[in-house]
Amino acid sequence: MKLFTSFLLLATSASCLHAQSPGPAAPKKKRVLTNAAAAAQPTVQNSSLVKVNATSQSYNLHLPWQKESPSGRRGLGVVLAGNRVLVTAQMAADATYLELELPESGQKTPAKVVAVDYEANLALLESPPSDKQKAFFAGLKPMSIDASARIGDAVTILQTGRVGELIESPLNISKVMSRRYIVEGSGFLVYEATGIIRSEANSFTLPVVKGNKLAGLLLSYDSKNQVTTILPAPIIEHFLKDVADGSYEGFPGLGMELQATQDEQFREFLGLKPNEPGVLISAVVKGASAEQAGMKKGDILVSINGFTIDSRGDYKDPQYGALSAGHLVRGRAYVGDKVEMKVIREGKEVTLNGTLARKKPEAHLVLPYQFDRGPRYVLMGGLLFQELSQPYLDAFGEEQRSGAILRLARIATNPEKYEEAGRKKLVFLSLVLPTPGAQGYDKLGGQVVNKVNGKVINDLNDLAEAFKSAKETWHVIELDDFPHILHLDTFNAERDNMRLLGGAYRIGSLKRLE
Repeated sequence: MKLFTSFLLLATSASCLHAQSPGPAAPKKKRVLTNAAAAAQPTVQNSSLVKVNATSQSYNLHLPWQKESPSGRRGLGVVLAGNRVLVTAQMAADATYLELELPESGQKTPAKVVAVDYEANLALLESPPSDKQKAFFAGLKPMSIDASARIGDAVTILQTGRVGELIESPLNISKVMSRRYIVEGSGFLVYEATGIIRSEANSFTLPVVKGNKLAGLLLSYDSKNQVTTILPAPIIEHFLKDVADGSYEGFPGLGMELQATQDEQFREFLGLKPNEPGVLISAVVKGASAEQAGMKKGDILVSINGFTIDSRGDYKDPQYGALSAGHLVRGRAYVGDKVEMKVIREGKEVTLNGTLARKKPEAHLVLPYQFDRGPRYVLMGGLLFQELSQPYLDAFGEEQRSGAILRLARIATNPEKYEEAGRKKLVFLSLVLPTPGAQGYDKLGGQVVNKVNGKVINDLNDLAEAFKSAKETWHVIELDDFPHILHLDTFNAERDNMRLLGGAYRIGSLKRLE
């Protein structure tokens, strides 16, 4: 049997690739236009753009009571109706301070996040009402949105220079596809464009325009191949429409893995005819929309809401052509919408009906992403316990994933065993600090915790409560792997806790459960 490529379709729905700063390019020749040609050229006024300055400080994922060093980001935001400013979520992630700045005058006003979606990589900012805020927005004009772009259309990346001058980099859309933005496992619509982008300081978030209207935001730029990826206007429109009612629900997801059925032998094994559409459902996410609609592993998906799904997992989009089936949910539907899916199950066509939902990140056994708050943890006698998250695993890098960390990564990929056991989160021993009471355990790390003092541990709240009910003078900690059982003297553990507070590790609190 051959190995077949599988891909994730909307396994999470609601996180990191950073938008790359454009690389240096050859000097741009000055354009000389006749009066008629100049009149035909669309112009974009600086009055729809503001600089955004951010100071950010994320948490240390391995020492979760500490923060990393602060860093600064600069970008270019788009003014929308209601004196709100649109940027990428990366621009606002873990921000401790945000401010808006007029490109030409340098006038500034503080800002705050009013809505953010890290999966869709979008954030909406506003400045608190004040006389200063009114004066700041007095000369600014909202930019409208154009979601009509197609392959072959010309678009322009906008930047501002040192003294506020507008810098335009023309591009052409060459491809439309689905891919993740900054959160693993969530696919969204993307424009791919070709052309050279000039490097400027304010390039963390950059608007992309078609004429005078917003066509997208810059995601990344490959200066070597002169390829730009763009977060497109349809996703921005979806985000803004959802925000408008005051109750943001996010982008829905189906929650299933698809396996392409292009291989002839594989199709024969599945009982598919040569030209018959459909892709294999290789996994269904617990609690997500597909499972609630009755989807099962082994089904062959042939259509979603009347659109036929081919052997690659694509459908024919009326605007973009062949496109991943994920866009039928992520780009064309909202949480609460009805969905109809047709599948082949045991040789017969079955129609499944359901309601599209969003599985929130905190509902996952392994947290898919985390911004703007610190990791949850419990520290007892030098033993540090955390809840497994994808950012924690990502902090090691692929080349460092060995031993216990590799085991945790495999659990994150295949969490079914623990989900079926009723686990809300996967609590594990992440680190052992050098304390007298933890001697002999210093080499441990990465072991999943099953029970403490006889109590089953489904999340860190259970762990914190279990440590309050020690049997006699020992805490008994049961693990998945060797050495399987740890014993921690309760008196020594409390003594070590007091020594750790305010000590060399700068520990201000022995736990974070919020």
